[in-house]
Parts: sequence; C-alpha cells; structure tokens
Amino acid sequence: MPEEQRPPARRSTAPDKPSRSYKTYRSGGRARRRRASDVALGASDTPASDPTLRSEDYDEAPREDLRRHAGERPPRRRRRFTWKIALLVLLAVVLAVLLAVGLWSYFSWRTVDKAVHIANARIDRATRAALAPDGGSIFSHPTVILVLGVDKRPDDPGRSDSIMLMRSNPATHSISQLSIARDMRVDVPGHGSGKINTGFFWGGPALAIRTVEQFTGVTINHVVVVNFYGFEHVIDAVGGVDIYVPRTISSIYIGGRTVTFHKGWNHMNGTRAMIYARIRKLDNDFYRQARQQQVVQALEKKLGGLGNLPHLPSNAASVVRYLSTDLTTWQLTQLAWRKWRASHTYQYVLKGTPAMIGGQSYVVSDRAANLRMIHAFMSN
Repeated sequence: MPEEQRPPARRSTAPDKPSRSYKTYRSGGRARRRRASDVALGASDTPASDPTLRSEDYDEAPREDLRRHAGERPPRRRRRFTWKIALLVLLAVVLAVLLAVGLWSYFSWRTVDKAVHIANARIDRATRAALAPDGGSIFSHPTVILVLGVDKRPDDPGRSDSIMLMRSNPATHSISQLSIARDMRVDVPGHGSGKINTGFFWGGPALAIRTVEQFTGVTINHVVVVNFYGFEHVIDAVGGVDIYVPRTISSIYIGGRTVTFHKGWNHMNGTRAMIYARIRKLDNDFYRQARQQQVVQALEKKLGGLGNLPHLPSNAASVVRYLSTDLTTWQLTQLAWRKWRASHTYQYVLKGTPAMIGGQSYVVSDRAANLRMIHAFMSN
C-alpha cells in the first residue's frame, strides 16, 4: 500500500516510561501503599498478588528493618578526635603550670639572693679568716655552723645571748644542735676568763668563733649572726607563732609591765615571742636557752608551712634582712633542704653548775659530761 494510504500508527494507551527519579518516587509510594494494605488485608496478601508492582520496585528489606528498629532513636554521631583535643588541653595546662612555677622560682631566687648579698657584706674579713673551709658541698660533706643570737641595739656592740653549734651530716641524714649557756665560764682569747658571750662583745663574730672553737674543740665552717631585735617584725610578718608553754610563768617587762604566759599552747606575736625568749630572772640560763630554741623552731615551722608558700620569698628575704652570714644563697638552700629532709634531729645542751665568782654569775662547765656530749654531737 502506498505510504500515503497507510492508516496512522495506533498510539499506545500506556503512559510514558517515567524517569529514574520518578520511578523511584512511584515505587516508594507503591511500597508505602502496599504496607498500608498489609495491615488491612493481613500477611497473606503478598507482593506477588499485586500485578502493578514489579520485583525491581518492591524491596522487602526496608520493611523488615523498619519493623526491627521501630521506636529506636537514630545512633549518635561519634565526635572525632576528642582524645586529641583533650590531650592538647592537658598539655597546654601542664605547660602553663610549669611556666608559672618557673617564673615564680626565678623571681623568688632573685628576691632572696639580693637580700643574701647584703647579709654577706656584713661579714668582715677578720670573721671570714676565722672560719675553716668546709670539705665541699653541704649536700655531700658534714658542715658545722655557729649560730649567734644577738640582742643588739644601735650604738651597742651587743652580746651573744644565744650560742648554738649546728652540724649537718649527709652520711647519717641528721641535724645536730649543741647549745652553750651564755654565762658559761671560759677562756676568752686575749681577755682571760669570762663569760662565753663576752667574746662577741670584745671582738665581734671573729672572736666569738675563736672562743667557741677553743672551748669545744669543734672546727667551725660557717657563721650566722641573728639580730633578735628585728625578729619581732619577721614573726609579725608570718602572722605570729604557736609555742607550747610547759608551765605558767610571769615576767616583769620594761616599764614595770607584767606579762603572763599560761600553760599550754600560746599564739604569740613578735613582741610576746621575744619577751618569752628573753625571760632570765625567773629561772636559770638553761631554761632560757630552751625557750629561745622554741621560738626559733616555731618560726621555722611557720615559714615552711604550705599556707606560707605563696609568701615564702618575701618572708625569707625579711628573715635574711636580720642576718649576717658568710653562707651564699645556694649554701642556704642546701642547708634548708638538708634540714627539711633530715631523718633525725639531735639536740644537746652543755651541762654546768651555776656559781657566783667575783660578784658575777657564771655557769661552771661539767667537763667530763660535756666532752661526751661533744663527741656524740660530732658522731651523729
């Protein structure tokens, strides 16, 4: 048949084939309608019974998955690199702390070192010449230090009211203290017989060193002169000290004022602590020495307390302000460490008998007992 006489092609009544996205959308719609019909018709109506659904448009797995996880929340997304962030924060905190401690240590050292240089300048050449060089570092060699407590006022050479030898022994990890009564009758080089505290009066620290060495036979490596007159301010700066008073005592102070210290623990400011340390007419010189040691030990405890740590540099500088010593800052640091880490602390007080000689009160040395005590002091 000629082409122009052919009947027109029969058009299909089927809809055009949808695109992939449209097919997916329709198949999803069919699946949703199918699931709704499942509820209405029951499980017996299978997907194969619906001729409009093809196998490629129907998927049973989503149905089962939805049934299995119905009512569950979607899993949370894990935060990545959380441990790395925590590690960086921790590292930053550690570095900040180390930096702060380093700066605090540096400025503390500078503050104390400046005060120590001034204290070193107060020791003259004669005093340095009287001292024997020690064996080396205080960390590794025994060291003997003469500590003189002087109640010195302006225009007064002063007398050493408190005399104590301190020995650090790293071999036994111990600190030994040997106290000498200020009225002990001794031979003062160049001045004859007299009280041991007059050595400082006649020749300052240099003669005091020679007098103590001659009396005890102990070689002295370093000296520390403490001005008790200024210690009142130091005790006030740390907030006072706590001292145990073994028995109630009263003393008449300057101006006729009576000061009483009750038995038990007493919190004392600088003025009361110095009054307590200076009491002498109530009993003998041995009790006075014990009270002075109490005040010094209470101050050491307060300075080393954790509550005083932030103020340690300024308080340590205040203490050094009232010292005269040949010890350097590094040697004082070594001594403080040895004292803090000491396993044992031994305390000795040389014995003697009070006596009046030539109208003056003396303490006559018990030579045999004191030699044994000095031997123990040098051995521990």
